[in-house]
Amino acid sequence: MKENISGLGTRAVREAFGHFPSGVAAIAAVLDGMPQVIVASSFSVGVSLAPPLAAFFVQKSSSTWGLLSRASRLGVSILSAEHAAICRQLAGPDKDSRFSDIDVELTEEGAVHIQGASVWFDCSVFQVHPAGDHDAVQLLIHDVQIEREVSPLIFHRSRFTQLVA
Repeated sequence: MKENISGLGTRAVREAFGHFPSGVAAIAAVLDGMPQVIVASSFSVGVSLAPPLAAFFVQKSSSTWGLLSRASRLGVSILSAEHAAICRQLAGPDKDSRFSDIDVELTEEGAVHIQGASVWFDCSVFQVHPAGDHDAVQLLIHDVQIEREVSPLIFHRSRFTQLVA
C-alpha cells in the first residue's frame, strides 16, 4: 500500500530512510584501554578503489564518535546474520557493557574486529565533511578479511533480517 506522508518532518524522513535495506557495521577501536564502538547502517563501500575508501555517517552529537575519531586505526566489522542480538547490545546506552560476552580480535594498532563478521576492514580516518546534523567520514582501508560463507545482517524498516538466496 502506498502511503503519502504529508510534510517533511524528521519522523517522515526517518521512516522513508528505513525503507532502504542496508548492512550493519560495527566501527570500533580501543582508546585509553577501553573498547569503543559505533553501530552504523550508513556504512558505504566503493567510495573509491584507488585509494581504497569506504564511508559512514555519524551524528555530530555522538560522544562515542568524539572518542573514536582520535583512534589511529578503526576496525569495521560487517555484522553477520548471527549478530542480531549483539547488535542491539553494541549500540546500547550502557557503554560499559557493550562488549560483554562478545568475542573480538584486537590489532596492534588498536582496531577492534567482531568475531564472526562477514567482512573486516582495518581503516583510518581519511577525511571528515559536515553533512547537516551528521559528519560524513571517509575511511582509508589498510586491510580486509572476507568470510565468504558468512551472510551479512540486514537492517530494514527498523528490524533485522537476512538475505534470502
